[in-house]
Amino acid sequence: MQAQKIIVIHPGSLYLRIGRASDLNPTTILHAIGKRRRKNLKSNEDLIYSDYLLPPLVAGEAQDSVMTQFHENSVHAAHSIQAHVAQCEDRQGGLKRIRMAPQKVASFNKNSTPQVTSDDDLRTQEESKESEFIFNSSIISLNAQEASAYNIHFPLRRGELNIHSGIGGSLTSILSDLESIWSYAIEKHMNIPRKQLNQYGAVLVISDIYNRSILRELVTLLLQCLGFRACFLLQDHVAATFGAGLGYACVVDVGDQKCSISCVEDGVSHPDTRVRLGYGGGDVTQVFLALLQKNNFPYKKCNVNANYSDAALVMSLKENMCHLNLEICETQEKSFEVEKPPKRFLYTFQVSDECKVAPLSLFHTDLLNITGKQRLVRLQLPSSQQPDSQDCFDAEYIRETGRVRSGRGDQILEGSMPVTCDAGDDELVVVDAFDVDERVVNPRNVDKDEQLYYFTNNGEVVSLDLAIVRSIERCTSDDMKRKMYGCILLVGGASKLPGFSKWLEQKITLQLAANTTHNRSTEQSALFDVNVCVKEMDAAMIAWKGAAIMSCLESAPELWIFGKEWKKYGLRILREKATFIW
Repeated sequence: MQAQKIIVIHPGSLYLRIGRASDLNPTTILHAIGKRRRKNLKSNEDLIYSDYLLPPLVAGEAQDSVMTQFHENSVHAAHSIQAHVAQCEDRQGGLKRIRMAPQKVASFNKNSTPQVTSDDDLRTQEESKESEFIFNSSIISLNAQEASAYNIHFPLRRGELNIHSGIGGSLTSILSDLESIWSYAIEKHMNIPRKQLNQYGAVLVISDIYNRSILRELVTLLLQCLGFRACFLLQDHVAATFGAGLGYACVVDVGDQKCSISCVEDGVSHPDTRVRLGYGGGDVTQVFLALLQKNNFPYKKCNVNANYSDAALVMSLKENMCHLNLEICETQEKSFEVEKPPKRFLYTFQVSDECKVAPLSLFHTDLLNITGKQRLVRLQLPSSQQPDSQDCFDAEYIRETGRVRSGRGDQILEGSMPVTCDAGDDELVVVDAFDVDERVVNPRNVDKDEQLYYFTNNGEVVSLDLAIVRSIERCTSDDMKRKMYGCILLVGGASKLPGFSKWLEQKITLQLAANTTHNRSTEQSALFDVNVCVKEMDAAMIAWKGAAIMSCLESAPELWIFGKEWKKYGLRILREKATFIW
């Protein structure tokens, strides 16, 4: 299949990246859809639902205590920054940098007033006032009044389908939203009529931690709903190694809603090393805003929950200002514009340690408690815990109907139904004892403490550096661990902050030096050299580029699942052609 006829789709919690495999860069749009509410049903709260652009802050009675604890933790983080800055100044001959006290910064911001200008050419929201459905920039620019006319849905949250109890939260609704968003991107941004998709193949980049039943629905969406000629699925971490040109790597994907880690070698993501942490760049943005507001952020009416435009503004400020470069530690004066048609407001304010403390929240997870302390940690479930009624080779089906052949004769698997009719041996599913996974024979033996492996004693999710160490430690050999520590590939849009990769490398090195697990001494831990790889390309697009490259390899024709095959064989063909361990 020619590269011009292959569409690579990489959906994320915040953005959708889509384009032809022959394109240099994909088209990036907001992965969301706005649906107009019916006027006569606006008063019915059960029919009103909108996802936030940023993770919401903790609400209710716990908010005051959480914010108090947050301010205390932010002071400790700022002190650690100052200690590092002092060390840098000593190494540079005692060169001091100009720094203002936090009280002076807060006083400057409090007295700052915006400059107001009028501009009749400011764009208006005609589309949002007329359209039944809105996408991309039309959602971003919604103010509070315009947003009240729409239900805004993000199909993916925290790296998985955004299934919830509100309106539009069912699996069917989410799949319909995915179809609408992807169709909009293909028709409006790629200029491909939907009726011509039967001439194209689709490569869908999926999460490294997957649910087999969801994959079945996604393949059905591509081949039967959208009408692609063929498709295949590719894990994002495997695609990232292809995009970076690496044969092996510990891939660390820092996204907007989650951080995911796994060790990949020769195109295979090792299941035991996969982990998805329930925090990401969106949580860092909320931390940054809280720090700005602590120092009298001059834009007093900023409301990231009600105004998508305000949330987008704060995201932009974080991307442009936050860093972990200790060479830049002076108090700086910044400015930004806020459009409130027909006026434009120019704000000027000062920032200091906020720009460095906010990204540090990925290493000091107690700062992330403002968006919720209870966070999910996802691991790859074994096949025995992902039964699917449409899979005739499903582990649960084999467990219930098969029997184990041992030296003492045939034994029915635990929990299986007894055979009550006369049947020949050829009609029974027989599994050799040495091929049986203990977790398949008895799924109750799955270690429930595996998830606790990624939590601290205080019940908080571990920091990013510690999660990487614990993921690599689940590799089967020291040689494999040595390779993974030496090639940690950093990808994801939230990882692009200046100085972030060097800081992560230093934190992992310190974790290794203090690591005493698995009876390893400090001297043995020091044998592992840590190297965080950052490629000279947009970190958010590496996985998409890798999928585009893989779709054009000589072996790619063996991976394609065609519509007729899917209709005839279903999950059996996906089991045979999947690029990952099914």
